[in-house]
Amino acid sequence: MTDTREKILLTALRLFARDGYEAVSVGQLADALGLTKGALYKHYKSKRDIFDSILRRMEERDAEQAGAHDLPEGTPEQTPEAYNAASITDIVAFSKTMFRYWTEDEFAANFRRMLTLEQYRTEEMGALYRQYLASGPLDYVTALLAALNIPRPRERAAAFYGPMFLLYSVYDGAEDKKAALSLADELLENAGKELEKIKENSMENPKIVIRRETEQDHRAVENLVRESFWNVYRPGCVEHYVLHKLRDDPAFVPELDFVMEKDGELIGQNMFMRAVIRADDGRDVPIMAMGPICIAPAYKRQGYGKRLLDYSLEKAAEFGCGALCFEGNIDFYGKSGFTCASEFGIRYHDLPEGADASFFLCKELIPGYLSGITGEYAPPEGYFCAFQNPEAFETFEALFPPKEKKVLPGQL
Repeated sequence: MTDTREKILLTALRLFARDGYEAVSVGQLADALGLTKGALYKHYKSKRDIFDSILRRMEERDAEQAGAHDLPEGTPEQTPEAYNAASITDIVAFSKTMFRYWTEDEFAANFRRMLTLEQYRTEEMGALYRQYLASGPLDYVTALLAALNIPRPRERAAAFYGPMFLLYSVYDGAEDKKAALSLADELLENAGKELEKIKENSMENPKIVIRRETEQDHRAVENLVRESFWNVYRPGCVEHYVLHKLRDDPAFVPELDFVMEKDGELIGQNMFMRAVIRADDGRDVPIMAMGPICIAPAYKRQGYGKRLLDYSLEKAAEFGCGALCFEGNIDFYGKSGFTCASEFGIRYHDLPEGADASFFLCKELIPGYLSGITGEYAPPEGYFCAFQNPEAFETFEALFPPKEKKVLPGQL
């Protein structure tokens, strides 16, 4: 970039940070530079062209900051190894650097101030503000903490990033900038120490990873489900076949199809399906169903199931799911906020009036989502595939090693 183009870029950003992007005209910018508008247009086609160059510069610098601290770029699905390799020490050091970057670096500080001014004026500026300064950093820290197996990672991420976000404004108004920097360092270090304690106390700190299922996982996950459900609800089981078929069902939600690994070993899975409540007022209220969900037999009753469940529910809420209905044991699922669906006025399809419906559970993921709604729920049709086509199920079952089917107490 030539010296003139660079000078135009820096001056424009300085004016945008002081007066707002919309308020600065090309004429004002040319005057501030001591140029004619014609001379300015030789370097940039328009004010928008200048703004786009500022955005490209920020994208490059943002990636450089993460790379300098060996922290991952992209999402956990794109670079799972990099997320798994991060440490709390890395996160704290990176956050200290980023606080200085957003406050002391002239380009970044002016970009931050511009977005702060403009965030409510246009949808684009609001989205950029959230990406760089609000939900974007929060999502990134959440993903890093989730990879570190920190319980309730979004809550912990908010507690970690919130003070840093607040201190940007404190720094801008402080007469003693060094004191503001020291306060930021102290808060981040203390937050890091607290995260270390949480990590040490979490399930004796095994390496737990919850991630999206891939096509390469399919057969191993089906075998896991088969082992987990075998002879539990009926002699043998059908859940592995149901899972196999649901992946191709239009109601399947691939974004919410999870597996859990412990020290590299596959130990759990969960998935979600789109469903509806047929409301008594004639509406179809979109919700989701969940499952099969399971933990490998060797790891049951050790807290892994609840951890997988709570993570899945958090992700479903982030995805926009308003409520869940499904069949389960209230003694287990109640610990994660499920209640009997009858408390919401939701009935189970074709269940006779007065029949035991304690198995039919519901949870709002958006508070008040089911307020004022009564109606009937039927599980997505795909859940009945093994009974609708028993020959196809038997053909699929023959692909697995033989296991003894037993009639046991407590089966359906």
